[in-house]
Amino acid sequence: MKNIRYILLAAGLVLLLTFPLWRFGWSDSRLGSLDSGPDPQTPVNVYVDGAATANGQNGSKQHPFTTIEAARDYIRELQRPLPQGGITVWVKGGEYTLASTLEWTAADSGTASSPIIYRSFSGEKVSLTNGKTVNPADWQPLDAQARIRVNPAIKPDQLVELDVRKLGFRNINGFTGGDSFTEQWGILQLIVNDTMQPISQWPNRDDASQGTRPGWAVASGILNARSFFYDPKQSQNTGAASRMMRWEQAIKSGHDVYLQGFWRTVWSPVTIRIQQIQAASRSIELSKTPKGGIGSKFSAFAEDATNHNPYRVGDGSEEWRLLNLLEEIDQPGEWALDFKDDKLYYYPSRPLNQSQTVIADNTDPIVRINGASYMKLIGFEFKNGMGNGITMQNTNHITLAGLTIRNVSNGGITDIGGSQNMIQSNDIYDTGSFGISVSNAGNRAKLESSNTRITNNHIYNTGILVHLEPLIIRESVGMRIDHNLLHDVPKDAIRYTFSNKLLFEYNEVHNTGLVEGDTGAFYTAQDWGSYGNVLRYNLIHHNQRSNGFYADGGSSGNTYQKNIIQDTKRAFIIENGHHNVATGNLLINIGTMEINDRSSSLNYGLNSEYAKRLRALNPMSGAWKTYGEQLAKQYGLTGNLWSHVLSAGWKPQYPNGSKLNNNVIIGQATIALPKKGDTSATGNTTIKTIQAAGFYNYSNLDLRTNNSAILKKFPSLNRVITEIGLYKDPYRVEPLKRNEYDALRNHTSTSN
Repeated sequence: MKNIRYILLAAGLVLLLTFPLWRFGWSDSRLGSLDSGPDPQTPVNVYVDGAATANGQNGSKQHPFTTIEAARDYIRELQRPLPQGGITVWVKGGEYTLASTLEWTAADSGTASSPIIYRSFSGEKVSLTNGKTVNPADWQPLDAQARIRVNPAIKPDQLVELDVRKLGFRNINGFTGGDSFTEQWGILQLIVNDTMQPISQWPNRDDASQGTRPGWAVASGILNARSFFYDPKQSQNTGAASRMMRWEQAIKSGHDVYLQGFWRTVWSPVTIRIQQIQAASRSIELSKTPKGGIGSKFSAFAEDATNHNPYRVGDGSEEWRLLNLLEEIDQPGEWALDFKDDKLYYYPSRPLNQSQTVIADNTDPIVRINGASYMKLIGFEFKNGMGNGITMQNTNHITLAGLTIRNVSNGGITDIGGSQNMIQSNDIYDTGSFGISVSNAGNRAKLESSNTRITNNHIYNTGILVHLEPLIIRESVGMRIDHNLLHDVPKDAIRYTFSNKLLFEYNEVHNTGLVEGDTGAFYTAQDWGSYGNVLRYNLIHHNQRSNGFYADGGSSGNTYQKNIIQDTKRAFIIENGHHNVATGNLLINIGTMEINDRSSSLNYGLNSEYAKRLRALNPMSGAWKTYGEQLAKQYGLTGNLWSHVLSAGWKPQYPNGSKLNNNVIIGQATIALPKKGDTSATGNTTIKTIQAAGFYNYSNLDLRTNNSAILKKFPSLNRVITEIGLYKDPYRVEPLKRNEYDALRNHTSTSN
């Protein structure tokens, strides 16, 4: 559920650079602070060296295996039980190209006393990739037909082409989502000199001349449900033919032209193929009608004169951009995949005989762990895949530590149906989609905890192709998520839904919502049964384009305790859920915190989807019945919480039990409460200025203080602020400090 007020956020949003490492000036060496830790020997030690000779290999130090698969197969054949203390597979530094997914199954499991460990030698870099290196000779000058299409701002000789069908690449026929999609991408990815290259777009990422922010144009008006007007200036271009004439010619020649747009909302942009361009009416018709039609969902309706269907006239906030077209390659690094020509067109920033070019074309994960237990992967780098870095299914007691995952077109780590897993001290960045995704951890029907932990991970620059979050948790119970650093992402940083008993603590989040609007650093939604999630000791800062904690669409039972929220428009926004309680938080330079009642405009009653989902959990039997009795006592109710929530007399359509009490506000802020429902905002302390708060060093976010009014509400502040974020452990050798990278300002410009 989204709120009309967040339309105002659109003007303040800023497009995330496709490769912000350039923007922040970080070097690979500075980011390379991970290691596999000390080198203790186990009773059995197996060795792998990809550069060794294949003759006589037996896994010894003198005759190592040349592949990890060979070491895995050797261990499978060992007599059980395994020796006490376990087995270590030592992998020598180097780059290992995998012909297929590296997979472990239940047959590869260790035990609690005999784990199986795969790791790099301390101080050595082991990279696993399933990308395909391109011979520089395979790049050719543009043929005659392509040269005619080149953007007039550059010369045809500056571009090269690659015959991707001739070279056997598979994901070249079109986007997975077809003519219209939000999250399906599904085409190969170009990586040059270890960096994902940006797909071509118009306006360019640094061009704010066509709209309110760089990289986006704005509709000049809405013609009907799937057509909009473009501004005359958007058709201007140097050269003989205007921009729209060149696009129109591409379409007539059989080349697909796609626009990505916020056609109706400021979240979840939809990419749709153009049907036709009408120069006479100065309009663009899409091949599919966006859900709800083109035009801001908050604008007025009109009627189509041709078919009499109603459509929204739009209000000038409908942003759009073109993606993946040869005609709009005009900056070094840009490329486009032409589905008709079977060619990849590229504008190299340096001669290709001086570069390493890799194509990611394998949709399978680089690594899959299916049904295994008591295994550890330590100190590896996974890169250049079109799928996930690591996919885990139905695993337990798996440790993923000291890993780097980058340059993958989908996500970093997926954990489905796992328990007792440890995801620790990994760096995940430059991903096409999410960072870490966990689903069905534990058993929600029985409220059995998974006891999986996600700790000390650095996740950033995710969602490059598809705007998913760096950390996603769904349908899970009993997890600890702590000391992670998440930043510079297109939408929410952490999204957790339909889950219980999650503990989020000591996490640091900044600069979220850099592309989409109506987001939250921590976001959850649509579940009356989501009780027991505790969010404490977290730091959200420099987050002007996003909310802080966002309980949307009826989400209930969130406890927000002793968090620090700085420079955020809305510290808390609670939409109609029950028992969302924020106490003892430190709020600095915020705009507002609020609880909303939207029951008059939306269905939040006993016939709502929220009520149906709660009933589907069978809350009056088994573990849920017992839990409801415990929750009733916690919130001062008699009997069972669920009998209250599912009764008309309790009026569950209102945000009952939600409170914003006993917080400290530094600066001027407003508190908004609804007229209906059992809500409160009492005991909040306001300190007018940053200076009066007496922070030790506010410019570096050292928020320790001797101010008695603050410490009365947040007694542990001086300890907590020093413990938030990444920490040193055997794998994270040197955690980043905020003043060592671009973390102490709002990232509001792509020109840095």
